[in-house]
Amino acid sequence: MDQWKYRITVHTAGDVLDLLADPADTVPPTIFCDDEGACYFDAGPNPFTEAIERLLDQSGEAGWELVQVAFRPNQLICFWKRPI
Repeated sequence: MDQWKYRITVHTAGDVLDLLADPADTVPPTIFCDDEGACYFDAGPNPFTEAIERLLDQSGEAGWELVQVAFRPNQLICFWKRPI
């Protein structure tokens, strides 16, 4: 039987903004989240989704597998697992 270690991380909108390739004031807003936690992304190259990818890659490179992401206003809650 496989055994897993679990981890939960919480990331703020500021964490994502810190990983933008360009300053946030030069990037038009392209992520929209409602109070229910539903988020929408515009089509085409999106510096915000690329920043989220970089954020998630940090844990992925450390061997963690992303299980689920929950979107809250101004937060991402990530659930991770990796084999023991």
